[in-house]
Amino acid sequence: MWKLREIVTMVILSVVCGGIYRIWDVISSLITIAWVPGQGVINGLWWLAAGLIPYIVRRPGAALISELVAAFIELGLGGNWGLGGLLSGLIQGIGAEIAFMIFGWRKYHGSVLMLSGALAGIAFSVQWYVQYGGHKYTASIVVLYTVITMVSGAVLGGLLPKWIGDALKRTGVLRNFEIAKKSA
Repeated sequence: MWKLREIVTMVILSVVCGGIYRIWDVISSLITIAWVPGQGVINGLWWLAAGLIPYIVRRPGAALISELVAAFIELGLGGNWGLGGLLSGLIQGIGAEIAFMIFGWRKYHGSVLMLSGALAGIAFSVQWYVQYGGHKYTASIVVLYTVITMVSGAVLGGLLPKWIGDALKRTGVLRNFEIAKKSA
C-alpha cells in the first residue's frame, strides 16, 4: 500500500522531471547529430523519472506512473512531441517498469536501474521505428540506434537517477523512505 508521503514525493519529483524533459526538448532540438544512430545518445534523459522515483519509493507501478505524470507535465509546458509525448511516457514507463517487475519490485541496485533504463530504451526504439520514421532506415541503422538508445537509457535513465537518489539520501531528506532503509 502506497503511503501519502510516497504519492506526494512521486508527484513532486515527476513534475520536476517533466520540467527537465521540457528543457531537454529545447536543448535536444539544438543538438544536430548527422548520424541517425548517434541521436540515441541523448534519449536516456527522458527516462529520469522512471528510474529516480522507483529507486526512492520502491513501489510497484512507480516507474510507469511517474513517467506518465512527467510526460503530462512536459506536454502541459508546451512539449515538442504533443500527444506522442504522452504515448512515449506510457511506452517508456512500461519498459522501465518491466525491470523492477522481473525482480519482484525487491531489487533496486545499480544493475537493475540500468536494466530499467535499457528496457525503456528498447520500448522507445519500437515507438521511434513505428511512429517517428525509424522504419525508413536500414536494419543496421535501426539496430545501432536501438543499442545506442539502450546504453543511453542505462546511463542517463539508470545510473544518473541512482546517483541523484543516493545524493538525496545522503542529505537525510529521504530518511522515511525505503531507499534509506535498504541498501539495494
